[in-house]
Amino acid sequence: MPKSLHLNLRVDPTQYVSQIRDVPGYDYLHMVRQPKYMVDISLLNEKVHYLSEVFSPKEFVKKNNISLLHAHHGQLGVLLLPFKEETNLPLVTSIRGRDATLANQPVGYLENMRMLFEQGERFFPVCKYLADQICSWGCPSEKIRILYGGVDLEKYKYRTPSMGGTQNILSIGRLVEKKGHHILMKAFQSIKAKYPNATLTIIGSGEMEEYLKSLAYQLNLGSSFRLINHLPKDVVREYLTHADLFCAASMTASNGDVEGIPNTLKEAMATGVPVISTFHAGIPELITHNQEGILVQENNVDQLENALDYMLSHRNIWQQLSLAGRRKVEKSFELKQQLLLQARYYDELLGRG
Repeated sequence: MPKSLHLNLRVDPTQYVSQIRDVPGYDYLHMVRQPKYMVDISLLNEKVHYLSEVFSPKEFVKKNNISLLHAHHGQLGVLLLPFKEETNLPLVTSIRGRDATLANQPVGYLENMRMLFEQGERFFPVCKYLADQICSWGCPSEKIRILYGGVDLEKYKYRTPSMGGTQNILSIGRLVEKKGHHILMKAFQSIKAKYPNATLTIIGSGEMEEYLKSLAYQLNLGSSFRLINHLPKDVVREYLTHADLFCAASMTASNGDVEGIPNTLKEAMATGVPVISTFHAGIPELITHNQEGILVQENNVDQLENALDYMLSHRNIWQQLSLAGRRKVEKSFELKQQLLLQARYYDELLGRG
């Protein structure tokens, strides 16, 4: 069985562990830059290695019988170039969002990426939007294979939307500007008077935590709003099953940072929660407006407020949107299907099959 060496940002359950450890027909080594990026110790095993401890890429690759290199971010692809240069193994790089922008990137990033485009064999952007972005930077289109992040439908079971009286709005994502949580909070404040029983819960952690707490106070959201720090995935799934609406107010951050397609949106749709999101990056590849959910212009409080009002006052359309959302995830974003596609892309590079 061929073995692939994967370098990703950190080892935790949110960091596409399945695309590293569960690719059919492939063994793996899971590498991060330093031990401090080993965030979830439950995922530590004998196949986890640290780039900082590798002194000879050629010897490391030979000792571990590696057949393929896969970096899970653009900047990590650049870090694996010495491995490729010393071993001539095929190098695959996933492109996931910010790495297809110049947002907060180090000096020389674009030049390094162009060198990676020239030397790397394949690039796996997580949506067509990011594929177009790296093409515009000079990545040859024949090297690109779109590989969507997949949802494990055995963990995200469908349930029919509640027709009861609750109005629980949920959003999940890191507390950073591109997630648009502040826009959602302002829109929620505008509908509170009309829907006094509505609640908004945001689950996440990040650099904007104190700002969002302060904003909640300024907007006088009171007990109708909860900001909950990062939770284990199984607990997050419980919150999804009790949500009435899911909202991802994604937007381009002021520094240019963008999303690919938020996995939380796919997970909400798989669970059967009606969704509201934005015409941002790859999201329209997941949601067609008025078919699998409602989309609004990004960074637009008024449009988001109107969408929340519309959804809360038209509960009769929830089941139709919910069923269409689940079908979309089953068709194009199911985990096993995407892992088989990933294996096929690997086979193509290694001349297998």
